[in-house]
Amino acid sequence: MKKRQKIKPIQVNYLKSVCIASCLALGPTCPIKALPSTSNMNSVSNGAVIQVKSDLLSMTVHGIVKDNTGMALPGVNVIVKGESKGVITDIDGNFTIENISSSSILVFSYIGFESVEIKAKDYLEITMQEEKTQLNEVVVVGYGLQKKVNLTGAVDKIDSKSISALQVNTIGEALQGQIPNLNVDISDGRPGRAASFNIRGTTSINGGSPLIIIDEVASTAEELNNISPKDIEDISVLKDAASAAIYGARGTYGVILVTTKRAKAGELKINYTNNFGWGKASRVIDLYNAPDYASIINTFASNIGQGYYTAEQVAYFEKSWEDPSLPDAQYVGGTNGKTLFGNNQHNYFKEWFRDFTPRQNHHLSILGGSDKFKYFLSGDFNHEEGNIKFKPDNINRYSLRSNLTYEINKHVSIFSNTSLIHRKYDLAYTYVYDWYSNIYRFLECINPYYPETVLINDKEIPADAGFYRNYIANQTGNEITTNQFSTTLGLNLSFLQNSLKLHGDFTYKFYDTNNLQWNDLTGPMIFLQANNNTINDSYPNGSSQITRTMGRQNTTYINLYATYDKSFGGHNLTLMGGFNREDNSYLAMTGKRANPLGVTEHSLNLAEGDAVISESDDKYASQSTFFRVNYNYNQRYLLEVNGCYNISSKFPQGQRDAMFFSVSGGWRISEEAFFTPLKNKIDNLKIRASYGSLGNQNVGSYDYLSIMSLAQSSYLLEGQRPYYTSSPQPKSLNYTWEKAMTIDLGLDLTMLENRLSLTADIYQRDTKQMLAPFHSLPSVFGATVPKENNAKLRTRGWEASLGWTDNIDLGGKPFTYGVRLGISDYTSKIKEYYNPSNYLGDYYVGQTIGEIWGLTNDGYFLTDEEAKHGALLETSSNKAYASAGCINMIDFAKTLIY
Repeated sequence: MKKRQKIKPIQVNYLKSVCIASCLALGPTCPIKALPSTSNMNSVSNGAVIQVKSDLLSMTVHGIVKDNTGMALPGVNVIVKGESKGVITDIDGNFTIENISSSSILVFSYIGFESVEIKAKDYLEITMQEEKTQLNEVVVVGYGLQKKVNLTGAVDKIDSKSISALQVNTIGEALQGQIPNLNVDISDGRPGRAASFNIRGTTSINGGSPLIIIDEVASTAEELNNISPKDIEDISVLKDAASAAIYGARGTYGVILVTTKRAKAGELKINYTNNFGWGKASRVIDLYNAPDYASIINTFASNIGQGYYTAEQVAYFEKSWEDPSLPDAQYVGGTNGKTLFGNNQHNYFKEWFRDFTPRQNHHLSILGGSDKFKYFLSGDFNHEEGNIKFKPDNINRYSLRSNLTYEINKHVSIFSNTSLIHRKYDLAYTYVYDWYSNIYRFLECINPYYPETVLINDKEIPADAGFYRNYIANQTGNEITTNQFSTTLGLNLSFLQNSLKLHGDFTYKFYDTNNLQWNDLTGPMIFLQANNNTINDSYPNGSSQITRTMGRQNTTYINLYATYDKSFGGHNLTLMGGFNREDNSYLAMTGKRANPLGVTEHSLNLAEGDAVISESDDKYASQSTFFRVNYNYNQRYLLEVNGCYNISSKFPQGQRDAMFFSVSGGWRISEEAFFTPLKNKIDNLKIRASYGSLGNQNVGSYDYLSIMSLAQSSYLLEGQRPYYTSSPQPKSLNYTWEKAMTIDLGLDLTMLENRLSLTADIYQRDTKQMLAPFHSLPSVFGATVPKENNAKLRTRGWEASLGWTDNIDLGGKPFTYGVRLGISDYTSKIKEYYNPSNYLGDYYVGQTIGEIWGLTNDGYFLTDEEAKHGALLETSSNKAYASAGCINMIDFAKTLIY
C-alpha cells in the first residue's frame, strides 16, 4: 500500500487553517483545484498549487451594534441577506452568527433606525442611525403596526419625546394643539378638570366621541386623563373611516390609540423625574370708583325704565368718597328704609382668589430585563391645588403600572399589563342653591361696594358676600375618591418563520367611586340688595342636605386575532382577522337626607331629614368580528380593505347587528421611474384616498325600551304617600344604528433629505339616520313623539401639518430639533331634519352648527326723535325709553321688531 504523504495545513485570507489532506485524495471532485501560481495561492511541500473557493468556506462573525450616541442596541435583527438565517443582539448589543459563507452580506434592522448592510468579516462594529423621515416610522394602527410609508388612511401620531418635552400633568394638556383636527376641550382651569376629545368636528346631533384604546383595551376619556404622560410611549390618532373601520361601530368618529412604555432587553434603568409649577389667572379685572360705579348702574337701569340706586344712596357714595372715615355701610329709614354703601371697595376676585396655584409631580420608573424577561414598572404622584384662598381644592393622584413580557421560546411569549390609579378630591362645594349660584357667577354679579358684614343692633351680621365666604370655607364639602384597576393577560404565538402570528388577551377592569357632598345653609345672614334689615336664620333660597353616591363598574374584554404576512415577486400581502367582545355592568346607589347636624363628622346617619334612596343600573355588551387586507406592489401601489361585523345590545332584537366596510388606496409617485430626476429634492410623494361606512352605537343601553318610572305622590291617601307609575314613552319600531359615511383625500410629502414634511387631507363625513323627532301628532296622542332615524348631518373639513426636523452639530455633539405647524377647519350643516316651519329654537335644514343669530346695528340714535321711529314694536315696553344714545338696530324686512 502506498503511504499517504502528510501535508501541512495552508493559510488562507479568511480562515486560520484548512486541512487539505483528505481533499487531495478526492481527485477531480475536490473543490480545491491546482492552478497556476499567484500571490493569492499557497504552495505545499509536494509542489502542488491550490486555491480555496471562498463562497463555500464557512465562518463565524462576532460584533456589537450601537446607536449614534454610542449606546448599545439590544434586540437588533441580524439577518443573512437572501436567507432565513439570523440572530438578535443581546442586552449589551453583542451578537454571534455561525456557519455563514464568507461572501455573505449581513443586514442589520431595528425599528426606528436605518437598516445597515455590510459584508461579513470576523468582527464587526455597527453604528445605526435613527430614521430621519416620519414616513419610515412604525405607526400603531388597529390590532397591529404599519410603516407610515405604507399607510393609506388618515393617521397621525405623537411620541414620548414630544410628550415629555411639554412637562404637563395630564394627557389632555399634552395633546392640545399637537395634532390637526384633534380637538381637546378643557372647560376651565380648575385643577383635576378632565379633557374631552373630538376628531374632525361635529359628529351627530345625539353626540359621539372618539374611541379610546389603551394597550388594545377600550377605555374612557377619564382613564386617559388619569394616565401619567411619562408612562406613554406613543399616541396614534385614526381620523378617517378607513383607518378606524377595524373597530366597527365603536370607532365611528375616530380612534385614539395609546401605547404605554415597554422595556427592551438591556441593563437595569431607574429613572426619577419631578416638576413643580404654578398656575396664574391670565387677567384680573379692575373696578370703577364708587361714584362712577353708581352712575353707570343707574344709567343702565334707566335705559329700560328701571331704577337701582336712590338719590340718597348716590349722595352717600360721593360723600364717603370724599370722607373715607364714614361707615362702609349703614341701614337708615326704619323697616322700609335702605342701606347706604360707602367707598370701601372690594375686588373679590383679588381678595378671594390666590395669585398662584401650586402643583407638583413625581415619577419613578424601573425598566430592564433579558432576552427572555422584560419589565417596566412605574409609580406616579401628582398634586394640584385650587385658587380659592379660604377653601382651595386639593387633588391627589396616585398611580402604579407594570408591563411584563416573558418569552418562553422564540415562538411563544406571554405578557401582562396592570395599572392601579387612586384619586382623592377634597373640593370646595361652591353652589348655594343652583348652578348659577356658583362662586364665579356670584362674583360677577355682586356689588363690589357691599361689605361682608353689616352692623345691626350692635351685632356684626354676615351680608351676602360674608355669608357666602363662610359657607364655602366652613359649611360645605365635596369629597370624592375613585379607584381604577385594570389587568390584561395575553399570549403571542408565531409560526412559519414569523409569517403567521396569533394574539389573544383577556382584560378585567374595575372602577369604583365614593362621593360625599354636604352643605349647611344655617345663618344668620342679611340680603343687602333687599334694602331691609331682616336677619335670616338661614339662606332662604336653598336647602341643607347631605348626599352620598357610591358606584361600581366591572368590564371585561376579549381580543383574539391572527396576522399572516407573505411576500412574493414584489407583491406584499398582509391578512388579519379576529374577534372582540366587551361586557360592561354599572351600579350606583345614592342616598340623601336633609338638615345635616352641625358637627365635624359628616354622614347620612348624622342628619335629621327623611332618607331618599335611588339607584342607577346599567348593562350592555357588544362583540365584533373583523378583518383587514393590506396589499402593496413594491411599496408603490397600496391597497387596504377593512370589514367589521358588529352586534350591540343597545338595539332591539332583529336590529342589533350590522356590517361595515372601508377601502383605501395609495400611490407612491416618488417610486416611479419617471420621478427619478426629482429624487434628489423630493424623497417621498404619496397620494391616497379612502371611503368607509361605520355605525354609531352612542346611545343609552335601554333607549329602545318603553320604561315605566316609579314615583311617590305628594298627596296622602289613608295617611300614606302612595307610589304611582305613569304610561311609558312610546318608541319607534325602526330604532336602529346611525351611520357615518366618510370620504378622504390625502397627500404625504417629504423633501430635502427627509427634513421637510407635509401631510394634508380634505374630507367629508355624512352622518345619516340620526335619531330625531318625526312629524307632529295631536295632543290626544298623550305622549312625546318618539324619535326615528330620519335626520342627516354633513361635515366637511380639511387639515394640514407642516414639519421640519434636522440635526446640527452643537459643541461637538449632535443636536436634533423639530418644528411642526398644524392647521385645520371644518363646517357641519344639517341636511335633513323634520322642522317644516324652520323654527330657530330647533335644528332646521341648512343650519350651520354653531351659528349665532343676532341683530345688526347701525350705530347709535343721534336724536330722541330718530329713536322714536326706530325698529321697535309700539307694544314693546322698551319703546318709551328709546332715546338718543341707544343702539339703532336695522330692520332688514322693513317691519318693526322686538
